[in-house]
Amino acid sequence: MRERDWASLERGLLHDVFTRLPVDADAASFRHVPVRLDAAAAAGGEKKAPACVRGASLGWLAVDDGGRLLLRDPISRAEVPLPDFDDPDLQLTDIFLSDDPLVAAGRWTAFAFFKMNDITYTGHVLAFCRPGDAEWTRFDHQDTGPFYWGLEFFRGRAYVLIGVYRDKLAICDVDTRRLIVSPVSLQHLIEWEWDIQECLVECGGDLLVVVVSHHEHTRSSYCVRRHRARRFVVRVVKVHFAGEGGAMPVAVSNVAHTRDYALFVAPHGHAFALPASGFPAVRRSCVYHFATKITTKSVSGMVITDLTDRNRNHHKPLRKLPFAGQWCPLSWFSPRCPSLDTTPARRRRWPHS
Repeated sequence: MRERDWASLERGLLHDVFTRLPVDADAASFRHVPVRLDAAAAAGGEKKAPACVRGASLGWLAVDDGGRLLLRDPISRAEVPLPDFDDPDLQLTDIFLSDDPLVAAGRWTAFAFFKMNDITYTGHVLAFCRPGDAEWTRFDHQDTGPFYWGLEFFRGRAYVLIGVYRDKLAICDVDTRRLIVSPVSLQHLIEWEWDIQECLVECGGDLLVVVVSHHEHTRSSYCVRRHRARRFVVRVVKVHFAGEGGAMPVAVSNVAHTRDYALFVAPHGHAFALPASGFPAVRRSCVYHFATKITTKSVSGMVITDLTDRNRNHHKPLRKLPFAGQWCPLSWFSPRCPSLDTTPARRRRWPHS
């Protein structure tokens, strides 16, 4: 039997082999097979740009597949097409889904941030689309400025953090394509000389604003060398609305704990809350975040901040990320459905052959 090399395998089979490699090191080794794989991976002999994940929301990944935007469920491999953006110089950097596209077919809305590569802040253009739309619809930023930092859906409406200093909260009015700025000010939450991660998250029937401040400085020591000290400050406030069931935010108040919920926030991506009672590995009233610098995208570890800990603002060791190579976490990801069978082995009933 004639020996076959990797390049002779079908494109789909190569993809399946790569995705089933157990660890990053094996995946890296797989990339070092003969260069003829480039020909096998390209359709019709034409080399295709690699797919890139641009955001995550409700268990879906926003993927730029060679210039084609789509939503992809990495577990079921389901895909939902998204319209192309009208400006090729801007790329999608974050996406926020109002509902699951498969569960609420025809009734979901996608909001997205777009920006140029050389801009450090999260969003430069805010746009939305619905199923069947041929293009993205932009919001008018004449009155607010092109600075967007986090978005969340609450009571059927979309809310976004705006402003150069991330200190304003606005309602996204899709009918008029304008942002209605609320009287709420978030300036007291901002540490001006620190790296800031700020987002909105719906938690247990409330709309919360989460601000993670990270400061790293070199301090002198009586030892031979200096060492860097890290400090993290996490602040959570609850948004209050005008009247019973009103839409306009009017005030915020400090949150001492989130009861049974844990919050997952990151520099990018759709933040979310998970109940500890349904996820044994999750700690209640904790905020899971990354130790990262937004400007350089460098990540040194993961941090769990307990909101009920009185000394939570003090320096604590980081949990190092178990990644091989230079990886930059984009956001937290919560699958739409369980991807692993967690049933204890002794209770499983295997079918008879």
